[in-house]
Amino acid sequence: MTPSLFRSRLLGLFYVALASVPLSVSWFSERWRFGLLLASEPLMVLTVGVLGLGLLAGWVAWPRTARRLDKLIGLHVGALFLSTVFSGNVLVSAKYFATILLYIGFGYGVQRVLRLERAEWFRALGALALGTGLLAAYALLQHAQIGISYTFSYFVARPFLEHGHTNLTVILEPLVLVLNMILLYHARAQQQRGRFMVTMLLTAVLMVVAFSYSRASYISLLAQALLLLAFSGREAGVRLLLPWAVAGGLVLSAWQVINIVHPHPPTATETNLLHELGSVSDFSSANESNAERMSRWVFSLDLFQQEPVVGAGPATFPDRYLEFVRHDPAHPNYTPTLRRMNAHNLYLDWLAESGALGLLSGLLLLGYLLVRQLRWVFRGQQTPAQVGFTVYLLFFLLHSFTQDFWQEPRVIVLFWLAIGLQRHYARAAMLPSATDTAALQPSVASADVSSR
Repeated sequence: MTPSLFRSRLLGLFYVALASVPLSVSWFSERWRFGLLLASEPLMVLTVGVLGLGLLAGWVAWPRTARRLDKLIGLHVGALFLSTVFSGNVLVSAKYFATILLYIGFGYGVQRVLRLERAEWFRALGALALGTGLLAAYALLQHAQIGISYTFSYFVARPFLEHGHTNLTVILEPLVLVLNMILLYHARAQQQRGRFMVTMLLTAVLMVVAFSYSRASYISLLAQALLLLAFSGREAGVRLLLPWAVAGGLVLSAWQVINIVHPHPPTATETNLLHELGSVSDFSSANESNAERMSRWVFSLDLFQQEPVVGAGPATFPDRYLEFVRHDPAHPNYTPTLRRMNAHNLYLDWLAESGALGLLSGLLLLGYLLVRQLRWVFRGQQTPAQVGFTVYLLFFLLHSFTQDFWQEPRVIVLFWLAIGLQRHYARAAMLPSATDTAALQPSVASADVSSR
């Protein structure tokens, strides 16, 4: 097999796997699910395996040098491995550690080795957007048929981890950002017809988000909107206000219509959108979701104090927290949320499960990405790519205060893709200036010679 043929086939497999990632949900039957701790996503495993085979067979070249980001990823992986070795449950931690390697290998390793070109990047993002769009359409259709039920949002997006927890909305937030970027900068979206189409797509996605009752996503999207307005500038930001107003009005209207058609949806909670928006800051026992988050944050700090250096072990938080709840009669028993057992905070989860080493290595990795992005932003004239990547990275970091994304393939795969794509755009932006500098040097030298 020739290297070019191998590369094209590997890319085809990569695109198919990307499209399947958002669709890896419990839609119809338990038997169609694959366990995160066993294989996660078979197509991801296959893609990484084929990439490894290509490297060993010489069909694709090994990276020539190790970048600083490669070293920081290796440092964080090393910290997780050390925590796994000293884990209170080595088997559980080892399985989790293997899945983290898989996500990094698929989301970062494939594009790092193949060095994707611009057209290949767009195909990859298009494949991921296709799967995400199909998931949103399916969710919207289900709400129209059964009514607004927050339990559906958790069911359809249930992660592969037994005690994992991911709301459908965190998969859709990047799609909302992409649609907002199109409204801001795409030429066709500046025309009336194109603007109408994109606004309707944005409205449909925001309906799915609103119907999920996810307060964390409400805050995250608000932060995304504020960041967009801040980084895009006043004149560009004004172009978003009318589509947002139209989308908000349609979401509220659809909420009322669906509640009239389905007054008794299959959920134990009857509420409305305005009530959910108003309860974001309520951490009392009346708001079990927020109260449970606070309980897990406090327990994470307690768990860190027991094993401050290497932590309790990756993926051991669910069992440790469940044991704490069952043996603490003073702890309220929030039955609906007991099975969703992560710490609901990426940084506290690192601290509790991997100790100071895991948190420090993770913060070094994320901090390097943030500094790299800010240096690119303030280096020259602001571009749409700079705005999009800055907003994405900042709202990912902010949302991580209320959610642990490191265990969720449908979020973390996109994160690694975005990191690679950001470097691709940053290098492309720096190449013209480097070329101009190189071209300028001979002319300066010749001018010096002539002056002599």
